[in-house]
Amino acid sequence: GEGIDPETQQKIFDPFFTTKPFGSGMGLGLWLSHEHVSVHGGQIEAESNDTGGGLFRIRLPRVQTED
Repeated sequence: GEGIDPETQQKIFDPFFTTKPFGSGMGLGLWLSHEHVSVHGGQIEAESNDTGGGLFRIRLPRVQTED
């Protein structure tokens, strides 16, 4: 892909934000992903570079279980 410009990158986790034309999407996918990861104590981050493409990193806490 072409990557994510810095202005857009600041908004991608906002509810209802989309880069699609009006009527082509709700803009909830990344917001819902962010909410689900956050509920479990994790983080989701996005990176992009000038050559294109993007990297999404999801970090979740390790859960200790009793055996």
